[in-house]
Amino acid sequence: MAGRTKKPHVIAIGEVVYDIMPDSRKLGGAPADFLHYAVKAGAKGSLISAIGADDLGREVVAELNKFNIEPVLAITPYPTGRVLIFKNSDGRHTAHILENAAWDYIPYTEAAEKCVQTADAAFFGTLALRKPYSRGTVLDLIDAVPEKAYKFFDVNLRQDYYDKELIQSLLHKANILKLNTDELKVLKPLLRLNGNTEDVCKKLKNVYGLKYLILTDASKESRVYGKELTVVKNSGVRQAFAYGAGNAFAGTFMTSLLNGATQQEAHDAANQAAISVCVANSKKI
Repeated sequence: MAGRTKKPHVIAIGEVVYDIMPDSRKLGGAPADFLHYAVKAGAKGSLISAIGADDLGREVVAELNKFNIEPVLAITPYPTGRVLIFKNSDGRHTAHILENAAWDYIPYTEAAEKCVQTADAAFFGTLALRKPYSRGTVLDLIDAVPEKAYKFFDVNLRQDYYDKELIQSLLHKANILKLNTDELKVLKPLLRLNGNTEDVCKKLKNVYGLKYLILTDASKESRVYGKELTVVKNSGVRQAFAYGAGNAFAGTFMTSLLNGATQQEAHDAANQAAISVCVANSKKI
């Protein structure tokens, strides 16, 4: 793997929340989780979002600093985001995302603009664009990312906070797409895509000019469509333990590429990071 002397700057734009569980709470949201693994893999990480002027907002800043993630956070009159997490009888998790959170009102600031202009990669998903105010900000910030940078769109479909227009607008801005097999099943009729999984992935990659398309199925395999197709098989991984594994995969893959890894090396490292999350989750049961 070829190295580089300066850490790549990886940013994430979007929601920042606290996951509230019956007996505990922790910093959550795909952008922060993605950055956590990107930083572990050797990146400089920055999170652009918004918090409330409340205790949870102060906790967000403290947690980001603890994980060496630069907080680029506006303070709003709205409460810091919260997600209520419930564990189902089968071990899977159900999340209820509370409305009108601070991250629904992310402003376009000078600090955010300066941050994105130095990015080697930018991560974003659909959730943070559920309200018009943040939707406009996020789309404008993505446009301010350098042309040569990676724009990593992790579909992350949540509740009913997405539509065809939103997904297509983000696809047009992205050059990396990550989705899982369940999300692919949703996108096929939404975007009127026909054919088997292989055909649909190739069509998405070609139509939107993607450099990489990542398709994950935690219990079976992950596939990366780039200049070549790489496939990594899994065994003995239960889907119930995959909570957070996708963000580990994404953050590790992105930083590995930026640090000079080949597609296969980045894929292997990302898969191992995801497996480690699944193993850690299994020990909590």
